[in-house]
Amino acid sequence: MRSLCHWPWRPAACLALLILSACGGGAGSGASIGGPTPLPSGPNVAPITVDSGPAGTVNTPFVSVTLCVPGTATCQTIDHVLVDTASSGLRIVASVLDPMLTLPAAVDGAGNPLAECVQFADGYSFGSVKLADIKIAEEQATNLAVHIIGDPAIGSVPADCSSIGPPENTVMSFGANGILGLSVFREDCGTACAGAAIPATYYSCPATGCQSASVALASQIQNPVWRFPVDNNGVLVVLRGIDPAGAALVAGALVFGIDTQSNNRLGSATALTVDPATASFTTIYKGQSLPASFLDSGSNGLFFTDSSLPVCTGSIAPGFYCPTSLQSLSATLQSATGVSNSVAFNVANAESLLGNNVTYIAFASLAGTTPFAGSFDWGLPFFYGRTVFVAIEGQNTPSGLGPFVAY
Repeated sequence: MRSLCHWPWRPAACLALLILSACGGGAGSGASIGGPTPLPSGPNVAPITVDSGPAGTVNTPFVSVTLCVPGTATCQTIDHVLVDTASSGLRIVASVLDPMLTLPAAVDGAGNPLAECVQFADGYSFGSVKLADIKIAEEQATNLAVHIIGDPAIGSVPADCSSIGPPENTVMSFGANGILGLSVFREDCGTACAGAAIPATYYSCPATGCQSASVALASQIQNPVWRFPVDNNGVLVVLRGIDPAGAALVAGALVFGIDTQSNNRLGSATALTVDPATASFTTIYKGQSLPASFLDSGSNGLFFTDSSLPVCTGSIAPGFYCPTSLQSLSATLQSATGVSNSVAFNVANAESLLGNNVTYIAFASLAGTTPFAGSFDWGLPFFYGRTVFVAIEGQNTPSGLGPFVAY
């Protein structure tokens, strides 16, 4: 098991993506008990599947993404790409790409290829920036900058990138074949990286070696949705609810656009305006105000601080909560404009959840600690049985401009 600190620039928060191998005994199939039935369908919809994936993960939603050499029909579909509402841009592990898919390099003004580093709490991922046409469902973004993690062609890893820990450039160490970042932001770094060379982020890589560099917004890793010709103002993540004991498989849908089609209406969902710099809102939990809170399908638990909940002491789930009985809790989510909504949630014994049913990989009551003060990470358990909307910054919806989240 490991914890990762996601893309640290936008939002400026470390997110937990915990990768666990199956453990314990028993078997079962679990059950879907709530959420939309049937799931949304249409040309703007891609299936989501929560399964163990290529690296044996839990609470990990996957989608398939097709990459094409720009302007051609030379394409490859990559499955088991993590759907992440708290980062922006497409990242693919180089080893899963067909050698015949020769993507052109994104370059700086001097013609030098670009590279990027992403640092986590326990390691880093480094690789080239390439250009590709991206297809998901029947939506397409052309000539998009994407991050190819572990690309051997880009050369040596800069010291300021690798200093944080070991490399996470393979499918097993990364936990998926890639990540599809669908946050409220258009780019992964934004004006900070456009205005200055920030260490351990973007690099210009001539033959003499990679050096930190500023990168224009248009050349940064892009959230593909805002580059779609239509349905480009945000996404819906729809997952069915699951049995309290867990499930072996969960179906869902990734829907593009907000109020652009009959299948993506905002309706009566509670919309929370988020901080335009960090994508955060406030969670009020047991009298504490936690202003650095966020919705994150890329985290496999609910992560918050509560000293009254015992932390697991065994080797199965270090850092997770292990109460002796199921805890029924609640919190209030509050937007930057004062809109609020109460949310009920459960916290179960993580060691029991993970150990009782070896085939279960989806858990709605998995929760753990966080080292980040003022933060409540509403990870994938929040998404089960809900439709969650993510509106992109600067994009118009009937409820106003993004950025906001809704459910």
